[in-house]
Amino acid sequence: MFLWSLLKKFSKNNEKRQIIREVIFRLSLDKKQEQLYMESLDILDDEYLDLFYKKLTALIDILEEKDIINSQEKQNEKILEIQGKEEKEEKYTTNFNILFDNI
Repeated sequence: MFLWSLLKKFSKNNEKRQIIREVIFRLSLDKKQEQLYMESLDILDDEYLDLFYKKLTALIDILEEKDIINSQEKQNEKILEIQGKEEKEEKYTTNFNILFDNI
């Protein structure tokens, strides 16, 4: 949620336009499509610019939350995998102890 909170701090329209331009530039878009977005950004009035910026920050918040959830799921999978390996090793150790006790 770092990027979302950072974007919330910008309030001036010029700053908003610059941030939006940077986001558009970072997207993997066709050059023609990118150019159209840049040109349309220049003709937005303050109200629509503010609305677009709010939607952009909301989208980034959603993407960041989704990324956090995905990383937590991956960590949980790794923990379960490690626990499974530990249980197998413990089982083999127990079996060897029983074997040695019977000798």
